Amino acid sequence: MVFQDPMTSLNPLLTIGAQLEEVLALHQNLSGKALRDEASSWLAKVGIPDPSGRLEAYPFEFSGGMRQRVLIALALAGKPDLLVADEPTTALDVTIQAQILELLRRLQEELGMGMIFITHDLGVVERISDRVAVMYAGRIVESGPSSQILSSPRHPYTNGLLESVPGFRPRDGRLVSIGGTVPSPGDWPAGCRFHPRCDRAIDVCRIDTPKSVVDSDRICACHAPIEDRP
Repeated sequence: MVFQDPMTSLNPLLTIGAQLEEVLALHQNLSGKALRDEASSWLAKVGIPDPSGRLEAYPFEFSGGMRQRVLIALALAGKPDLLVADEPTTALDVTIQAQILELLRRLQEELGMGMIFITHDLGVVERISDRVAVMYAGRIVESGPSSQILSSPRHPYTNGLLESVPGFRPRDGRLVSIGGTVPSPGDWPAGCRFHPRCDRAIDVCRIDTPKSVVDSDRICACHAPIEDRP
């Protein structure tokens, strides 16, 4: 797993090399020079310059982008089948963000692993994902191929998200906003959890929880998906 904030995910009292070698010793059963060389090779794979020399550095000696690269190396050194990346580019500027996304895409292909990328940034979703699952109040409300979901959403929440992003869709006038707030986990509304904020809700939305309906390669949990409305 790659967490959102690398500064709080790395141990500030240990060198980068010590933290990486701990992972490699556990998952690959290495020791001595082989352990050191493998740690250096992982820093090289994620684009850290002078990887052998930087093994002795501490987290505070790295920039935010470099720390995130170290976290990626730590996550991949165990050779996982699945990488979970939890908003790994949120704290980075746009240029560094693009570099990290490209790094993740390249390593995913090289290592043949799956990746779940958690983000609120629809631009990142469009750039990196093959499939997308949109969640609201703890439930998946829509999922399918990213190109289809982003171009023709069926759930009103997905549509509201897309309408509220500057520059994501051609439009005239003001941005659309979704009224209200996300309900508290201890106070979920009856029926569809989105209905108090949905301007297209019908009576059944307030009573029955919508079931996920599979249509071709897409899934939508809505009593009256957008394509069915006049």
